[in-house]
Amino acid sequence: MATIRLSSNITDQDLIEFDLFTIKDSDMINNKILLKNLEASDDLLNFVIRQKRWRGYSYFSDGIRLIGYGLQNGSDSNGLTETEAYSYFIADFKEKERKFKKIFPLDYVSQASYDALLSLYYHTGSITTTGSPVRQFNIASYINDEKWNYLATALVLSNNERSIRQGEAKIMMLADYGVRKERDVIKQQGIHEIRTLYPTRLDDEISIRQAEYSYYKETNRFLPLMSQSRKRQVVNLSKQ
Repeated sequence: MATIRLSSNITDQDLIEFDLFTIKDSDMINNKILLKNLEASDDLLNFVIRQKRWRGYSYFSDGIRLIGYGLQNGSDSNGLTETEAYSYFIADFKEKERKFKKIFPLDYVSQASYDALLSLYYHTGSITTTGSPVRQFNIASYINDEKWNYLATALVLSNNERSIRQGEAKIMMLADYGVRKERDVIKQQGIHEIRTLYPTRLDDEISIRQAEYSYYKETNRFLPLMSQSRKRQVVNLSKQ
């Protein structure tokens, strides 16, 4: 069956009326800042790690072993605490931010638009297109012309990682980063997830051993069903 492709052009009739919603911080939307003086806001970093979640054990995504906040770094380790995973995340994010700045076409941009487009680049590796095989939008001209309402509408309609794209549109047009979730809460949710999945719902023996290690490092407690020899091993590993 042939793939049905939808129009990739945003028309005036397509535009989402973002002005019907509450703007959280008008300065973040309206004040333009020299690109070299901009960096990701703390709210954006929190937005990104909320999407990724922390996992102290490795898992497979599209055949690739990932760990922590969705990275390969540390996937061959004994397991990662939330602090260790966040360090890997920040290093990876800042490296991508440097690459993003090199290709960004405007000299001045608002913090909100900068954050939204940096998130898009971090998640997809592109700021020229967004979408799915069914519908692709060329958004380069929207950036060059600063047609943020067209760009935000394209993000919402692109049907690619829908909740993230919608979140980026809200950041761009409303300076709305969603409900903040502190790292300690993210860590506690990750600990709960380990207890829920261990041991039968983890991907393999490597994941199981990493879960045992990271759980002990974060809680100073052992997961149930661990042998005495494995408990001793985990304690010794945690001291290294």
